[in-house]
Amino acid sequence: MPVRQPRLLLALAIGLVVAARAAAQTPAGPPPAAAAPAATPVPPKPTPVPTPSAQALKEGKELFAKFVQALGGPEKARKVHDVWTRGLVTAKTPEGDMSMDVQTSMVFPDRISQQVDAPFGRMAMVATPSGAFIVGPNAVQDLPPGMKEELLRQVRRIPLLLAQKIDDPKLVVAAAGTEKIGDVTARILDVSYEGASVRWYLDPTTFRIVRSSHTSVGPQGEAVIVSDYSDYKIVDGYPVAFHLEVATNGQKDQTLALEECKINPGVEPKLFEKPAMPTPPPTSAPTAGPTK
Repeated sequence: MPVRQPRLLLALAIGLVVAARAAAQTPAGPPPAAAAPAATPVPPKPTPVPTPSAQALKEGKELFAKFVQALGGPEKARKVHDVWTRGLVTAKTPEGDMSMDVQTSMVFPDRISQQVDAPFGRMAMVATPSGAFIVGPNAVQDLPPGMKEELLRQVRRIPLLLAQKIDDPKLVVAAAGTEKIGDVTARILDVSYEGASVRWYLDPTTFRIVRSSHTSVGPQGEAVIVSDYSDYKIVDGYPVAFHLEVATNGQKDQTLALEECKINPGVEPKLFEKPAMPTPPPTSAPTAGPTK
């Protein structure tokens, strides 16, 4: 059960690196105005997708059932309602490679909060059905609706959440052949649920995901995200991938090394509440100089 850091959240954080660093170097004075909202992602153009054959759907259901059974079965999967992870992300940015400590809290089915500690300071991003925002060093900024929906789609692609939906008629799974990945001839499974689609490459022996692929929409437009999973460890009875290599449009740009993962640790509701930035104290009036 890979617990994947939503790649788009990290992309948003990286995109704010330059602005945050510039803000940190600004001389003391009146607080700067909030940055202009990020551009609303342009929805991808509809791509004709062939309707899976009846045989592909049948094989897909059988393969998905084996994946869920490898997690301990649907009832066990449904016992998970929140997941917390902490790891080190090394990402390529316009300023070179950067390492960041990232903590992610997910509450199924539709809440995510991610805290990024980078060399220049701390940022936090939150997405819920009611809205999405980012907290930077000097401002709280709402994210546009299109961005919020893309972030929530990232949550709906989490394998453990999808395992809970095995009996949901909105879940569509279809087998799509095989592909050699390293020493594994992986079985391909296309998974779609409530507008979020992902392709999994499953080890036919363990039924663990060795690779995933999906199309994401971010500030720079549409991108194909491919993640390779390895270093599986058992956490509270669930297999979790502790190492991820991520490529965007064919270029490797992120590595995640998980250091901790907790299943059902409990999440404070305040974590998803939009904070109010502190109001700076009023400036004292100038002291009159000596009268001549």
